[in-house]
Amino acid sequence: MLAILIIFKNYFKIFNMNNSPKRIIYLDVLRAFAVIMMIQGHTVDTFLADEYRTTDSIFYLIWHGMRGFTAPIFMFTSGLVFTYLLKVEKYNFLNNPRIYKGIKRGFLLIAIGYLLRYPTARVFDFTYVSQNQWNIFFTVDALHLIGFGLLTIIFSVFFTKRVRINFNSVLYFFIIGLFLFSPFINKFDWISIFPQFIASYFTKSYGSIFPVFPYLIYVLVGAVLGNYLAKKDEEVYLKKRFTVSLLIIGSILVVLSILFFKFEKTVSEEFKYWFFNNAYILLQIGYVLLLNSLLAFIVRKAKKIPWLIKEIGRKTLLLYVVHVIILYGCAWMPGFYKFYAKSFTVGQTLSAAVIMLAAMITLVYLFNKKKHLKKIKIILNKA
Repeated sequence: MLAILIIFKNYFKIFNMNNSPKRIIYLDVLRAFAVIMMIQGHTVDTFLADEYRTTDSIFYLIWHGMRGFTAPIFMFTSGLVFTYLLKVEKYNFLNNPRIYKGIKRGFLLIAIGYLLRYPTARVFDFTYVSQNQWNIFFTVDALHLIGFGLLTIIFSVFFTKRVRINFNSVLYFFIIGLFLFSPFINKFDWISIFPQFIASYFTKSYGSIFPVFPYLIYVLVGAVLGNYLAKKDEEVYLKKRFTVSLLIIGSILVVLSILFFKFEKTVSEEFKYWFFNNAYILLQIGYVLLLNSLLAFIVRKAKKIPWLIKEIGRKTLLLYVVHVIILYGCAWMPGFYKFYAKSFTVGQTLSAAVIMLAAMITLVYLFNKKKHLKKIKIILNKA
């Protein structure tokens, strides 16, 4: 637990790169929406008893369907924001401070991901660690994937500088490769070649939730949009053309996903898996782009967004870590899941979700208040 706290002490220094006057406001709204969906999703999934998880309930079906889009939103916006901040200032590669911050950030996310699943409270004593605990520790989750994605973006920028190739061309190469080959890579027995620690990044077969194949695709698609925004004027996202373009592209991808689902029923057995998996990828990317279009439209019309919503969008990592520890625990403290897993009624579960959301919003409010108090003290000391 102390290790997590020490990392978070440095978290705000490294993540200060996001506090930019050029920050794209609608993305904070998007991430606020995603983190709220994530918190309630994890809370409901932790407490709701199995007898209420039925396809006969339209409310459960809607909730279950929306849960599948939360992680792609985070992955997409992480790639978008990082690439935008990386490319918007015209630095040489080695002189760009965001390169070094990005490397730290990528490894920090991966480190936190492993700490949250650390197998023992005795940091260097693995005597009593079971194979199941090792399997949990080696699981590749959202933080590992996003951290790996940021490092991939940095490598792509470095590669383009070395061979003088267009940055988007490298991103498209990776995206197309992930789209075409991920279904086959997922089925390969990677543990026969690599140790489980590495093999878990390739496939879900060993317990990973978000392995690189295919989930890196969401980070890189976000990077494409981030690179586009970096080349345009600062407020291009407030223009009608931007909103309409995302709406059209998102709609096309959703239609393509529907066609893929239809093809999946007609092709031979060996290709069914390929069409089915890629149909979901197209659907999720399409949904994320449509949501981007909608929120960009709302921000354009609203002119001003409440500060608390923006702050929630800027504190997604903090909220992620805190609520995960509360619900699922870590090596140093148990979570609610250990005592109340899937044991609540619908009413109790909804109450728990509301309480958890209120607690996380309060946490953001207190952090913001503390930040402003420090600023006031600095001003008073200078007066």
